[in-house]
Amino acid sequence: MNKKRVRNLVIALVILAALLIEPFWGSIKSAITGEDTETGASPEVETVTCTIAISCQAVWGNTDMVEQDILDLLPEDGWILRETEMTVPDGTPVLQVLQWAADEVAGIPVVTSGTPAFVERIGDLSNGDAGDVSGWTYTLNGESIMESAAVQTVTQDDEIVWAYVCTWD
Repeated sequence: MNKKRVRNLVIALVILAALLIEPFWGSIKSAITGEDTETGASPEVETVTCTIAISCQAVWGNTDMVEQDILDLLPEDGWILRETEMTVPDGTPVLQVLQWAADEVAGIPVVTSGTPAFVERIGDLSNGDAGDVSGWTYTLNGESIMESAAVQTVTQDDEIVWAYVCTWD
């Protein structure tokens, strides 16, 4: 065989090996590093417990501001996610907790934009659905936080509430 064929054969074997290993890479990496494949947390990383809830109750007090087709998609009690306990790696951003809870517990999408991330939509409710100033905001331990949820981190026993607001009064 000439050198070109040997080189092509080696490249083909490397690609084949990569394709065969790829479906199992998460398990292989977890076995090598000890990391959790879902969260990326190492066993040595401290975890914290926090609670998270997602409310759209303000919409029900302002139904005249929201299209009926959107109202039809929202829970009548105003809770997209009732208070739920989450155990996460210490220092996890509030946004990541929201994304995990929305996905794993409520089965709903979270749409963000920008850097640091800004929450545009949770479930079926988007910023602007109840007027120009409506949108998603969050509190941490009962206090409004002006820092991006992608930057603000959680600590033990934090209480996170995401709320849809129709006005900023």
